[in-house]
Amino acid sequence: MEEGLRKLIILSCISFAFSSKVPVLLWSSSRSLADLPQTNSGKTIVSTDFTQHYLNPLTKGKDGNLVVFVQDKLSLQDFTQHADVYNPESDGGVFKNIKGFMDELSSVSLPSVHLPSLAVDDMTKTFKGKVHQVEGHDIGKVNIDSNVPNLIIVTLTSILDSPNEKEGFRRNDEAIGKVIRQLSKGGVRYTAVYTARDSQVVSGAENKAALTKRRLLSTDMPTNITKIANGTLLNFTCVLVYIRSINIVANNVSYYLNDTNKFIGSNLVNCTNDTAEVHVIYDDPQLKMDMSMNMTMGNASSAYSGYWKVNSTTITLNDSVTDNLRMDSVSAPEGFSYHCSSLAGLTKHTGGNVTVSFDGFQLQPFGVKNSKFSDGWDCIPFFTEVIWMGIIAMLVVTLILLFGFSMLSSINTQDRFDDPKGKTITVNVSD
Repeated sequence: MEEGLRKLIILSCISFAFSSKVPVLLWSSSRSLADLPQTNSGKTIVSTDFTQHYLNPLTKGKDGNLVVFVQDKLSLQDFTQHADVYNPESDGGVFKNIKGFMDELSSVSLPSVHLPSLAVDDMTKTFKGKVHQVEGHDIGKVNIDSNVPNLIIVTLTSILDSPNEKEGFRRNDEAIGKVIRQLSKGGVRYTAVYTARDSQVVSGAENKAALTKRRLLSTDMPTNITKIANGTLLNFTCVLVYIRSINIVANNVSYYLNDTNKFIGSNLVNCTNDTAEVHVIYDDPQLKMDMSMNMTMGNASSAYSGYWKVNSTTITLNDSVTDNLRMDSVSAPEGFSYHCSSLAGLTKHTGGNVTVSFDGFQLQPFGVKNSKFSDGWDCIPFFTEVIWMGIIAMLVVTLILLFGFSMLSSINTQDRFDDPKGKTITVNVSD
């Protein structure tokens, strides 16, 4: 299990971090799982594919007994924190029984599955066999019919309700061990699935905020403005904006905006599942700035599917000069925030003749959780100036070496030698 969990965690580092994407562990005593599709790095398996390519093949035949262990919360970070996966001598930490089963039997680790519990719920409606619902770990009273496939859904105790998260996982691991040992003692051949309904359990207040964001069309939302890392964080609940400073040149006059107390996040915020709009205001006697950013999430038919981007940005200075900023390059994959240490050249010059640049900028309009940015999608290109300088220097050195080797290879070996006992060789100049 150690190697499987390590792969699971490595894949998670580049997977999109949404709460509906949950890891799934599978092991089987009845068949080999080598024929199941292997996941690629960063790929999320949708619930329909999970049902078709993973669950359905496991339920074929009279030995197609499927045992599904479901709890309320499970994420890859839980394995990192509680499974002791980086210790070569680890017994699995709080996942001791699960590690033992995955080491002994044929097993598969799926790092990111979209709503696997929904796939299981849908499967119960169409399952051709017997469906058993079990609370806790006592399956002694379950009547397992050996002539047909059996779907056993074991609902584990809530991690959220546990006084200690680590002990909650340990208790559920022990419950899984008891269920599997009861099945093995009864001679039942099975395939086990361990997953959860969500990767992160949210409290009632957070869930209410999430519902508000999804249903919001145009509502006043409070903005929390805090000073962090020598900059300003504007928390619009559904949109996070971090600004260290803004440099503005208007009519040949320069303004440097970096005072946290003068940044004001307008309460007028529009947020839906695929659109967002915020107003960032800087109120100063010398310059009042109102910057409006409109962002959208790309759909399946758009050119930037799976990415969000800033569609348009308008900046108004002192309630009079208005200009559009060129921020179409501000874009990131779904589940990531956009980060740039220096964002300049943002003016279209549509009449206001305003030049704007950011020194330190981060933005996330979708998928905000716990008022924290997701992993940053940096604006630095793959080939920077330093990398190009290194490549060019290596090319120059390579060409010099090739020229030197070609010169050495052009030297001819002497084909005439003097015989000390014979006549001296005389070579004519014409030769």
